[in-house]
Amino acid sequence: MVTKALKSYPIKGGAQGRNRLSVIARILEPTTEALLRRAGLRKGIAVVDAGCGGGDVTFTLARLVGRDGHVTAIDLDEEKLTLARAEAETRAITHVKFEAGDVTAPWPVKNADMVFARFILTHLPDPRVLLREAMAALKPGGVIVVEDIDLSGRFSYPECASLDTAAELYMTLSRRRGGDPTIGRRLSLLLEEAGFDQVETTVVQPFSRKNGAKDVAVLTFAAVADGLKAEGLANAEEIAWISRDIEEFNRRPDSIVSLPRIFQAWGRKV
Repeated sequence: MVTKALKSYPIKGGAQGRNRLSVIARILEPTTEALLRRAGLRKGIAVVDAGCGGGDVTFTLARLVGRDGHVTAIDLDEEKLTLARAEAETRAITHVKFEAGDVTAPWPVKNADMVFARFILTHLPDPRVLLREAMAALKPGGVIVVEDIDLSGRFSYPECASLDTAAELYMTLSRRRGGDPTIGRRLSLLLEEAGFDQVETTVVQPFSRKNGAKDVAVLTFAAVADGLKAEGLANAEEIAWISRDIEEFNRRPDSIVSLPRIFQAWGRKV
């Protein structure tokens, strides 16, 4: 069943969406792992991965908590979850449970030590709802860890008009679907307003001259193409032209492309 929330998600899901998320996960794994350790992730604890997608970060969490710990991963996209469950079975990872569910509805877990949420608040009309569910799922002293984007902070060198256009189209689509493509800059405020204590924040921004961030730029624009057409923001011919121009720019050995600016924030339940 496809829910209203999944229909409003601006980025194509399923196998295509999971492939894109896997590329992003490989790029961000070092900075995300450092963030998790800084926030207190350790062996033997219970963690919730809210909006887990295809499970890339879920498997990192599982490795870090070890077999004495447990990870509950929640997402709406059944196709991604099916792929993630199959991977968990292939890898004999038994201390992870993938749950189909809306992260803005009550979660099937209580007394968690940590909640992790990456690139999910940006898509929610009211991110405070997820933060309330996270607060309810955590035990006293538990920690929430969030990563999310500020797309206005992306850059390229030299300037690339098509990359700028792609970013502007994405931001317009996101806002039409009820999201906030610049939410990263206010993560710490959102956590404080939700009642979390000892809130800290930082920012990371990977970039590359080949592969890496360049791949993400192409994959993301392809993944929002259907949404752009559905909203009347660009037609197939315009999308194809922009895609070709970005790919040509990416092939230049001197060109540099960044991911969006990514804010990291964490806080504790009193």
